[in-house]
Amino acid sequence: SVLLVGLFFLLNSPVLRLVVVPGAWLLPRGRFLLVSLFMKWMSAGIWACLRLGGAHVRRSGTLPTGQPVLVVANHQGLLDILQISLLAQPRVPAFVTRRRYSRFVPLVSACIRLLGSPIVDPRRDPKSAVEAVRRGVHETPHGLVIFPEGHRSLDGAVRPFRTAGIETVLSERRMPVYLVVNDGVWRQRRLSDLLFRVHLIDARSEVLGPFDPPEDPEGVPAFVEELRGRIVARLEQVRRSG
Repeated sequence: SVLLVGLFFLLNSPVLRLVVVPGAWLLPRGRFLLVSLFMKWMSAGIWACLRLGGAHVRRSGTLPTGQPVLVVANHQGLLDILQISLLAQPRVPAFVTRRRYSRFVPLVSACIRLLGSPIVDPRRDPKSAVEAVRRGVHETPHGLVIFPEGHRSLDGAVRPFRTAGIETVLSERRMPVYLVVNDGVWRQRRLSDLLFRVHLIDARSEVLGPFDPPEDPEGVPAFVEELRGRIVARLEQVRRSG
């Protein structure tokens, strides 16, 4: 299954480099369409390969990205991004992305750039991270995804939220907020974890919302905590229901 994923990457690398990237350069208005189609194709193909190794996957709901939206999601592993890409309609939103993924990661780094994703390094340069998110709010027409925990969960539990990113987005532009509750992939947080744990994947992602942010900026911190509470509560319900 993992070998098939690698082969799928190799086969589709020329498509990205010879079709998607040049097409986005020649037809700027079609950039988001091209990268969205490519990411959805890759996400569906990767899941198909993983299913052959025993993985299970479920999705429910839709992220309507025809207009700018803020997507807040808990983060268990790299596979969360595949789920969000497939839940988003009609376009894949940009992801607030750590700098280490912006270069030299096959296919991923190019897609990050094509989406116009804000590149951040909050540990080394928190001020620039906030500025990158602020610019991204106005430059990404199909929404912005934030994983406010900052790191992937070690045990599947929702970590405390780092609120600066969400507060920056909502202070710059008041937009509908959607939640994505992810579960079932925390044992496969890293690519290396997939080697012997594909059969343990039972991925489930569900969209909640929309939620309207408060008009008063002083109410945003409490609103963010409420969002976290909703994710935690729904995650508990999902696990109890099996």
